[in-house]
Amino acid sequence: MALVAVDVGGTNVRFAVAGASGLGDIRSMLCANYPSLAAAFAAYLAGTGVTAKAASIAVAGPVQAAEVDVTNNHWQFSKAGLLAEAGLERLLVVNDFTAQALAQTDPSAHGNLQVLPGTGPADAPLLVIGPGTGLGVSALVPAGDGYVPIEGEGGHVGMSPQNEAEMALMRARKAEVPHVSAEDFVSGPGLENIYRLQTGTELAAPEIGKAAMAGDGPAREAAMTMLGILGTVIADAVLTTGSWRGVVIAGGIVAQLQPLLAESPFAERFRHGGTMGRLLADVPVWLSVDPHAGLRGAAVAMATPSLQARVITAG
Repeated sequence: MALVAVDVGGTNVRFAVAGASGLGDIRSMLCANYPSLAAAFAAYLAGTGVTAKAASIAVAGPVQAAEVDVTNNHWQFSKAGLLAEAGLERLLVVNDFTAQALAQTDPSAHGNLQVLPGTGPADAPLLVIGPGTGLGVSALVPAGDGYVPIEGEGGHVGMSPQNEAEMALMRARKAEVPHVSAEDFVSGPGLENIYRLQTGTELAAPEIGKAAMAGDGPAREAAMTMLGILGTVIADAVLTTGSWRGVVIAGGIVAQLQPLLAESPFAERFRHGGTMGRLLADVPVWLSVDPHAGLRGAAVAMATPSLQARVITAG
């Protein structure tokens, strides 16, 4: 039975065949080029000659309902409809950051870069968080010989400004939307929001990142602001979930800005001096640079005991 792992983001969808030796036939496609996930899935099968009997799909957005609406994406689909249309025998749909978390059972593996040192206890939860098209948040909770992933929408918690400049950003954004979330400032679109609100002009996130890496200026200031806010968002999430084992930062935004982390406010904001700040002093932080982590985690999800009740079958 060929298991196809799928990682659906706001911009790209990735496919791979998951086997005992790892991932094969990896493909990445632009979601905008296909009217639906089913169409992209069919194109992948046609292009690779793979016959799929099962699929484990990681999706950006809530996935508990029978109908799935992909966040920051034009795709919507019915789980039962996709199962039938793709001719599958088994289908599992999980949140994309559940998959990212399941890919990080060993946070020091797969080329992860340690950006803050620490020796967190192995029996504590591990936080996985990532700014990309949105802000994904999950955690792995140890359970027997395995883990139970937390599926939530932590990127949409309220923004928590920590200085006057961030309060000004908050007020400006509040004039535009009814609820200001962490994702409004910690994500690709969030970086664009910061730059726009600080400068009065618009620039795409990839261009802001390139300009920030090139030298000082408005783009560098916007990037530093985002990294500082990220430090607070992660500290809040660690304190909320008790993720003393550590943190893995996923997503493409921070990986692009990685050389700026050391001089940014990130570490100071993460290891803050608040009432329980001492609990953050020895929490290690890694940066994931593996573009296929979502696919690896989707494959792991199909064999994760706590998720078996979510698998739907033909007939």
